[in-house]
Amino acid sequence: MDIVQKAKEYNVKLVGLSAFMTTTLKNTIKVLRENRIDTKVFVGGAVLTEEYAKNIGADYYSKDAKSAVEIAKLSF
Repeated sequence: MDIVQKAKEYNVKLVGLSAFMTTTLKNTIKVLRENRIDTKVFVGGAVLTEEYAKNIGADYYSKDAKSAVEIAKLSF
């Protein structure tokens, strides 16, 4: 997975995944965790919910880009 490879290569601290990736969100998070990449995972988008984000193993959730930026600022 390119996302996982780049997160590892660049020592990324926050990976953001979009609701447009609903078919691969859960697997991407799973592979990040299996590879023990030290990153937090942020998911967001209008079709996602905070409960769904927790269920798939995301660390953070946001309904839109504006609130995502605010959460990221508070977290880092």
